[in-house]
Amino acid sequence: MKRREFVVVLLVLLLLSNTATLLLARFLFSPAAEPVHGGKEAGLFWEVWDIIRNHYFQPTEEEVLVRGAIEGMIRALDDPHTAYLTPEALQELLIYTTGSFSGIGVEITGGEGEVFVRRVIRDSPAQRVGLLPGDRIVKVDGASAEGLAVDEVARLLRGPGGTTVNLSILRVGESELLPLSITRAEIERETVFARMLENSIGYIQITSFDQQTGEAFAAALDRLEENGLRGLILDLRDNPGGIVGEAIAVGKIIVPAGEITRVVDRDGNVRKRYLSQARPRDYPIVVLINEHSASAAEIVAGALQDRGNAKLVGTPSFGKATVQHLQHLSDGGGLRYTIARYLTPAGHDLHKNGLQPDIFMERSPAYYLQYRPIPRDLGKGATGEKVLLLQEMLQFLGFSLENTGVFDERTRDALQRFRQQEGLPAEGSLDVTTRERLRAALGVRAQAADTQLQAAWELLQRS
Repeated sequence: MKRREFVVVLLVLLLLSNTATLLLARFLFSPAAEPVHGGKEAGLFWEVWDIIRNHYFQPTEEEVLVRGAIEGMIRALDDPHTAYLTPEALQELLIYTTGSFSGIGVEITGGEGEVFVRRVIRDSPAQRVGLLPGDRIVKVDGASAEGLAVDEVARLLRGPGGTTVNLSILRVGESELLPLSITRAEIERETVFARMLENSIGYIQITSFDQQTGEAFAAALDRLEENGLRGLILDLRDNPGGIVGEAIAVGKIIVPAGEITRVVDRDGNVRKRYLSQARPRDYPIVVLINEHSASAAEIVAGALQDRGNAKLVGTPSFGKATVQHLQHLSDGGGLRYTIARYLTPAGHDLHKNGLQPDIFMERSPAYYLQYRPIPRDLGKGATGEKVLLLQEMLQFLGFSLENTGVFDERTRDALQRFRQQEGLPAEGSLDVTTRERLRAALGVRAQAADTQLQAAWELLQRS
C-alpha cells in the first residue's frame, strides 16, 4: 500500500485501540450521569426536531435523525477519540482491544484484488492444517475472494469457535487449488516479538498493548537477559496503543522505581499515579518511535525517556494521551468519550504534542515498498503508475534501471534477472510465484535498510 494508505490503516488501528483505555477509566471515574434535558438550547433542539419531523418535504426516519444528531454533537467536540459506535463497530473494536477472537489464526494482506496470508499464528487452527505465509486465498466457503477488500475477507474468516470455514488456496509454485477445511477456535494475538542481534544487543518489538502483552514482554526480556543482554532496543514504532493496564505492566518491569505516568482530569486534578518498583537495568536502552506510536506506547516511551535514561530514536510520536470511557447504549452500540489525559513523570502533556526523539531520524520512503500491492498483468509496452511502482521495487532490490513509467527492455531485463536469482525461469510474467518472491524479497531488504534500527544498534554499541 502507498505510504498514505499505510498511515490511514494505522490511524484506524489507533482509533480501534483507544477503547482499550476504557478498562482503566471504568475504575477511575463514575458511570455516566443520567441525561438531563432542559434549558434554552435543548428547547431549540426539540423545536427544530419537530419542524423537520412534521413539515420537511419528504418523510423522515426517526433513526436517521437520531444518528445524525448524535454525529453532529460528536463532531462539535472536535475530538477524534470521541465517537458513537454502532453495535457492529463496537464488536469489531472489542476484537482489537481484547487481543483474542474466534477465527483461524492468520494475518492477511492484499492488493490488486488478491488476498494473501501474511503470517500464521503459532498453535492456531491455520497452522495445524498446514496453511503457509504466501498462500493466496482464492475462495471462502465456495465464494470467490477475488476483488474483496482485506477486511471483508477477514470478517469471512472469523466466526464462532467450533464452526468450520472451507478455503481454496493457491500456493506458490502450484497450479491447482488446495482445499482446506479449518475449524475456528479462540485465537490469542501475539504482540511481542524478540530476538538477539549482533554483539548481544537485544531487540523487542511490541506491536500493540493487548491482553497478555505485559506477561509476554516479561518472558521475552528474561530470555534475552539470560543470554547475556548488553543493551536493549524497544521498538514501539507503528504501535497504536491499546490496553493501558498492559502498558503499565510493561512499565513496572522496565521503568526504574518511581512514577510511570499520572492521570489528570479536565480541571488538572491528579486522579491516579502509576508507580514502578523495578530495579534499574545495568544495560542501556534505546526506544524506537515514529509518528504512529501513540497512547499506551507513548506512556511507556515517555516514562523511559524521563526516568529510565533511555534514548528515543526516530520521529515525533503521534500525540494521543487521553483516557476514554465507554458507555454502553440501549441500541447495543456505545459512546466512547474522552474524560482525562496522561502526563509523563516529568509532567509533559503528550496530547497533540507527542514525544520528541533524542535522535531524529526518518525511515526511507523505500521502506514502505514492502506494503505496496505487487503489480501484475504487466508486459512490454505497458505504461503508468504500476510500471513505475515495479521499477521502484526492482531498484530497491539492487537492479539498475530508470523510473520511466514504461515497461521497456531494461525493466524486462531486471525482472528476468530477478526471476533467475529466485531460481525461476528467466522468461516469464508477473505471475503469482514471481509476485510472492518479490513481496518476500522486499520485506527482507526493508529490514536490512531500516536506518532507525541501525542507528539504535550503533548507539548501544557506543554506550
